[in-house]
Amino acid sequence: MVHVKRFHLDKVLFIIVVILFVAGSVVMYSASTSQNPDSTHYLKRHLINGGIAIILGIFFARFPHQYFRPLRHVILLGIFVLLGGVLVYNKVNGFTHPARWLYFGKFSFQVADFVRLGMIIYISDYLHRKQHLLADFKTSVLPIFGLVATVVVLIAVQPDLSSSLMIMMLSLILFYLGNVQISHISAFLSLGSVTALVYAWSNAYMWQRIKTFMSDNVDVANEGFQVHHSLMGLAHGGIAGVGLGNSYVKDLFLPEPHTDFVFSILGEEFGFIGSFIFLFLFLLLFLRGLRIARNSADFFSMLLAIGISFSLFSFAMVNIGVVTGFLPVTGLPLPLISYGGSNLIITAIMLGILFNISSNNESGKILSSERMLNLEY
Repeated sequence: MVHVKRFHLDKVLFIIVVILFVAGSVVMYSASTSQNPDSTHYLKRHLINGGIAIILGIFFARFPHQYFRPLRHVILLGIFVLLGGVLVYNKVNGFTHPARWLYFGKFSFQVADFVRLGMIIYISDYLHRKQHLLADFKTSVLPIFGLVATVVVLIAVQPDLSSSLMIMMLSLILFYLGNVQISHISAFLSLGSVTALVYAWSNAYMWQRIKTFMSDNVDVANEGFQVHHSLMGLAHGGIAGVGLGNSYVKDLFLPEPHTDFVFSILGEEFGFIGSFIFLFLFLLLFLRGLRIARNSADFFSMLLAIGISFSLFSFAMVNIGVVTGFLPVTGLPLPLISYGGSNLIITAIMLGILFNISSNNESGKILSSERMLNLEY
């Protein structure tokens, strides 16, 4: 008898994602109304991006995630084509655009977003294939360390130090869970941290952000402007918030409040209660992802689910950490809430893959139950 796998929707994950996207779109719209003569300009573009993201999310939810494994070389090639392409493009065009973006007419996307997912897939497959060889540092561990270091450097020189550090952090998490020796991970982390500090020190604006974060006496009219007014907005919101659309920070102080600092507008308009609910939803999303990883049928699926879950959760926590002054300004968006097509699309693809892993887990349980019934009868 041939068993055809049906798609099993993870209803809990689906509800969390829908609430975050719908409520996040409302917050993003409220934050963007004064940023364009047409108050709905960014909402309309966000919904168009959202439509594309939903289509891609559904496609990857139905696309068997195990098919990524034989495509690993194509994925790796795509990573370096993107990283090389953005450097060549911006050199040819005299760096007239931010160097971390690729432009095709009116369409643009941030390279690091897609590289991040590609690295999660490639590392998960690599560690799955090399499990029995990881004791041999030179032939098995060193090559993947070298790959991660190369990708991190190519993203850092765009310059995009925050995205490169996030990819490095996600890689280290996968290395740890993938049974790479702690001593090897520690050595890689130490070398990477020193290199990142030296690189940040050699770039004036990066070093200024770090100094601003560490300083007790910040010039709020210049380098400390965004964080200072972000905190003012959060404080103004109090416990219950000032109400949807009533933020004063978005109109008078925060530049582009619908992007990286959208959580400040959320906190001002919905207060501590609303902020806590959003934080709780991100935590639920993360825990659901870990549950899917725990129930995965194989090591590759487990690492892939964990990598995606940590990626989404860490971006949310870093963004909120910046807005609340606990971390230096990084420019990382808040998943499903910040305006930005690239991040929304890659988030939808990641969630689609997570849905597929979850569906595969449920299909495995059903097949196992059917086999048990056949044995009993």
